[in-house]
Amino acid sequence: MNNKLNVSQKFFTILLPFCGGYFLSYLFRSTNAVIAPDLVSEFNTNAQQLGILTSSYLFAFAVFQIPLGILLDKYGARKVQIVLMIFAGLGSLMFCYGNSILELTIARAIIGFGVAGCLMSTFKIITVWYNKNNWPILFGLCLSSGGLGAIVATKPLYFIVDEIGWRSAFFILALLCFLISLIILIVTPENESTEEEQNILFALKEIYSSKLFWRIAPLAGISGGTALAIQGLWAGEWLRDVARLTQNDATNMLLILNISLLIGMIITGFIPNILKRFKVSQIDIFLFITLILLLGHSLLTFEIMPVSPIPWILLGISANGAILAYSWLNTQFPISYAGKVSTALNLSLFLCGFILQYVIGWIISLWDRNPDNTYPAISYSVSFGILFILQIICIIIFFSLRSKSNSE
Repeated sequence: MNNKLNVSQKFFTILLPFCGGYFLSYLFRSTNAVIAPDLVSEFNTNAQQLGILTSSYLFAFAVFQIPLGILLDKYGARKVQIVLMIFAGLGSLMFCYGNSILELTIARAIIGFGVAGCLMSTFKIITVWYNKNNWPILFGLCLSSGGLGAIVATKPLYFIVDEIGWRSAFFILALLCFLISLIILIVTPENESTEEEQNILFALKEIYSSKLFWRIAPLAGISGGTALAIQGLWAGEWLRDVARLTQNDATNMLLILNISLLIGMIITGFIPNILKRFKVSQIDIFLFITLILLLGHSLLTFEIMPVSPIPWILLGISANGAILAYSWLNTQFPISYAGKVSTALNLSLFLCGFILQYVIGWIISLWDRNPDNTYPAISYSVSFGILFILQIICIIIFFSLRSKSNSE
């Protein structure tokens, strides 16, 4: 922990600028749930094309995680984040001026690459500047900034796009990315890393050979990836195609989802310290939150209460339960591994998110569109059902490895 700055200095020069980056990261992640009808109308895309366009963000995000962890541990969060936010801004500009699905897909992948470090760099800088006991709360505050970004990506974004168009909206987002990069360059202290040189391959081997990692990674990846896939795109399409809501009503429901997401992030940040007094571990809380996610997902899969906000509230409050896995895993490894541990788990989560978001679109596109250009409800039930089964399998794996670990 670094004690060069007082609490307020740390907040304004370290925590706030980095949380601003994560705010934009989550906003970018959620934009296509709102602008999908515009993209379908302008480019005549089907579900599979829309899925791969949107998931290109998650793919670029995922594949950069291991290099990101190495860069964070070697150069520090400040330098890495300054450069990456410039790429995010450039990607947003490319998206703004894109004239084909291919161009938009490449641009969105560049955005995903650019914001790939927003969460992990914030986690990294928190582990260096703050006491370990405060990590869950600070991680929760960081996630809350992402929740605000998700909220802005609903009704506010809908109004902005309605007034100035989706291209102008992405131009504004590009300017905000450049602004965050400049702010970090100017106000964030340079020397936040005090780690010793280490053998990178040895560190990665130690992480990936850890039974603790593999007990957590599948469940965190599939459950978190499911939440990413649905919240980032298919929630909006489900509401329009299955619940038969208008664009305005669907956007209102997305707002409820993302407000619930923010509430869940805040709860996730504060509840571990409260329950720690009763000897309830972060992993037990993570499992409980995952079961809530599974319940919300099951309501969507089986079309129970299709026009009710209840499934979306359950999905929202539980979508970021995997953050507890990040926090817990970091306490099981040396502080010098912090960047690589977080990004190793992040790779699992976002790679699953990319695959699942694409697979949902691919499955849905196996059905012909209805005359009103929507997809039949059964296509969503099948695709969501497969994700539901995968989560059940991962929960079984989690308990199986846990029992084996306890017996040893």
